[in-house]
Amino acid sequence: MAILDIDMGNTRTKWRCGDEAGALPAPELPRLVAGPERVRVASVLGNRDGIAAEIRRRFGVEAEFAATSASLAGVRCGYREPSRLGVDRWLAVVAAWQRTHHALAVISVGTAACADFVDADGRHAGGYIAPGLRLLADTLDRRTADVRPDPRRAPRLEPGTDTQQAVAAGTFLMLSAFVDAAIARLHTRSTVPVAVFLTGGDAALLAPRLGAEVRCEPELVLDGLAIAVP
Repeated sequence: MAILDIDMGNTRTKWRCGDEAGALPAPELPRLVAGPERVRVASVLGNRDGIAAEIRRRFGVEAEFAATSASLAGVRCGYREPSRLGVDRWLAVVAAWQRTHHALAVISVGTAACADFVDADGRHAGGYIAPGLRLLADTLDRRTADVRPDPRRAPRLEPGTDTQQAVAAGTFLMLSAFVDAAIARLHTRSTVPVAVFLTGGDAALLAPRLGAEVRCEPELVLDGLAIAVP
């Protein structure tokens, strides 16, 4: 059975269907040679009815949406109101737990940077949320002239030698420091070894520049989607 899995974030739509996979600007949907028999969706966008209608029009099937629950596949949600935890964060920690079954952190770096902790007994212990690279740069761009980084330049941690390079390096340094501090905090509060997963659109960019050892898993949300909507 052909199943299209969709992770629709604030900026990008990541998708996977069999051996095919890709990313598009949100809320665009992929164009497939053969239509799927099922479409499973994890979306942080509010327009669920519109997304469902477009999936129905494009593929002729009803969208199956994942939702955050009080518990799933051995993980217990740490939020008092589980529905207030973003479904992408929830699915990522569930997928990571299935790989380890011990204490872990999931760091997602995309539009926002999120760090979520799961204790050794499978309890989601909460997390941190901060702006991602683009939000950090956008904040400066709105309030300061001529500072938007050149997207063709890879961010680095060394000081910049022009304004755009300095912004790119500074925002990247802030994100790296956030991730390193979140990981350090997790190690401090845990009495057992901890696995750290890195996911999201900027994961591959960030992974080699971190001080901690991480597992780069770009499709954690899609993997969790298959667990939540089997």
